[in-house]
Amino acid sequence: MDHPITHISVFEPNDKNAGAEVSYSTHSSRKSFHLPKPSDPKSNRPMAIESFAMDPQTYYEWMGELDRYLRKQKFLK
Repeated sequence: MDHPITHISVFEPNDKNAGAEVSYSTHSSRKSFHLPKPSDPKSNRPMAIESFAMDPQTYYEWMGELDRYLRKQKFLK
């Protein structure tokens, strides 16, 4: 590598619409950029069949839990 990184800093964003600010330095320069802001976990909740499309394993686990719950409640035999 021609210009090895000598220092890395990460800061909380000043702008509420931006992700963390990352700055790194070499002996001859410094660069800064913002990471993408993570999405709000509350807005990422899957609904109905969409949950299967997003992650089949999670869907399978949720359906297994639902099956166990309903059997416990005597809705399924």
